[in-house]
Amino acid sequence: MKKLTLLITLVFFGLVANAQKPAYEKAMTDLVSQISGNDPMGMLQPLANKMQRIASAEKEEWLPNYWVAYCYINDSFKKQDAGERDQLLDVAEEALENAEKLGGENNSEIEVLKANFASARLAVDGVNRWQEYGPKFEKALSNAKKFNPENPRIPYLRGTNAFYTPEGFGGGKHIAKPLFETAIEKFNNFEPETPYSPNWGKMESMYFLSQCK
Repeated sequence: MKKLTLLITLVFFGLVANAQKPAYEKAMTDLVSQISGNDPMGMLQPLANKMQRIASAEKEEWLPNYWVAYCYINDSFKKQDAGERDQLLDVAEEALENAEKLGGENNSEIEVLKANFASARLAVDGVNRWQEYGPKFEKALSNAKKFNPENPRIPYLRGTNAFYTPEGFGGGKHIAKPLFETAIEKFNNFEPETPYSPNWGKMESMYFLSQCK
């Protein structure tokens, strides 16, 4: 009798989980579509707040926290005040840590976002932070490549890093150009696992490439 009760309980919770999955997938697909289609200069925090509610409800899924971090990282680049930028990145860091706890093992996308986060921290105060965040940027991208060498966001981030680095420090458009070309080639062959998996960077790569010519 106990075995039968246990079996019924497992089946019940299995049915509930299966019923919830399509709702989660639809909510994620709709929200990630809004994030991807947002005005490049518009703030993503309102969408991040909605994504945070999904993250709170779906405690075993890493992607909601990933997108929360993504939104706050991107918003930090749009602010001028260093204190405001760091406040946004503090929120991003917490979400990124949660995403890594849930899905960080051999996850190329999380490593790429860690590199993007390091780049954002560095952009706030490059003179005083390069010794800390420069190596973190490199380590994260190295891990990302180890886990998935075909991830197009790896050459994209390397390209943006080179684009904004002065030639005297090993950067410049002539260094960035082939990286963006590689990124676009990889984007053309890239298929995200789901409609709400990371798939950003192609438009940006095309824009930066146009600025390198």
